[in-house]
Amino acid sequence: MSPKANILLTPGPTPLPPQVREAMARPILHHRTREFGQLFDFVLNEMRAVYRTRNTVLLMTTSGTGAMESAAVNLLSPGDRVVVHTTGVFGDRFAAILEAYGMEPVVVAEEWGCAADPRKLEAALRSLSAVKAVFFQHTDTSTGVLNDVRALAETVRRNSDAVIVVDSVSGLAAEPLETDAWDLDVVVTGSQKGLMCAPGLAFAAVSERAWKLVESAKLPRFYFDWRRMRKSLPDLETPFTPAITVIAGQAEALKLIRKEGLENVWKRTAALAAYARARGQELGLELFARNPSNILTALRLPPGVDGDILTARLLAEDGISIAGGQGRLKGHLLRVAHMGYISRADLEAGFAALARRLAPAAA
Repeated sequence: MSPKANILLTPGPTPLPPQVREAMARPILHHRTREFGQLFDFVLNEMRAVYRTRNTVLLMTTSGTGAMESAAVNLLSPGDRVVVHTTGVFGDRFAAILEAYGMEPVVVAEEWGCAADPRKLEAALRSLSAVKAVFFQHTDTSTGVLNDVRALAETVRRNSDAVIVVDSVSGLAAEPLETDAWDLDVVVTGSQKGLMCAPGLAFAAVSERAWKLVESAKLPRFYFDWRRMRKSLPDLETPFTPAITVIAGQAEALKLIRKEGLENVWKRTAALAAYARARGQELGLELFARNPSNILTALRLPPGVDGDILTARLLAEDGISIAGGQGRLKGHLLRVAHMGYISRADLEAGFAALARRLAPAAA
């Protein structure tokens, strides 16, 4: 890696603010102490503010995928009818998790690059009866798409009694999301994206409607049992040993979000997204997402340019990490993130390096 730069423009992990790095370097606490309990309680209270909810918020030591799996096993029983509306790799992952537990989800799939169409969801729900849960994404980092969560939730409420489960692993604290105002039942997220912390923590905001399913669900669960997690909350503890140092870092990141103001975070992220889209188009690159999110910009590479080779050279020679495509888009896309602690200066450096690399190809 180039000694001159170490710039992360990837959709997770994202850069860490100095305050977060410092907090994670402090002497570790024991997790069954009053000091840790205060830290844990602070993080949960601040997460409720970021979620815009009064619902219970649970903390798990796992990745965002772990939070997705926890939603499946805590809400469902064998034979339940569920719908997954997918707009990319991570919607497909919801379906794969459900299938791993013997479920047979009804999948409403969009063309990659397109947002979830509420009319398609409505048609699916009208054709089905007794749907227990509907799963969809807030944003999907594989395609750079933003879904209209509010419209999707309203569609579910009009056509079903299903619980609404939203993957906001990459969207929370970057794109507007109103858990209570939009009547969302379960929203899961992870620490390493808009929340500006290291990987290792996941969160779930859980409504009272969802808790009724949690109590009756029959899929196997142990480590991810939300009942255990809720039972431990009055003691300001987690059931099992948590990622203590990451929690300390998350507390500092949440202080920064509180200080800036969540709405200002949304505005800053939107401004960076506008800059990235403009710079990408100046380089002659086509925007992949028809409904682009503010978390990242997905850019289609011209014929003859291998995205995997390009991103490897950017990292090795410029010290700049930019993500390539995933799944069927591998080698064909660049995904430039602008969420969390990513700055305008980071983006300027990234696009300058990208322009140098693409110039020979353009010529």
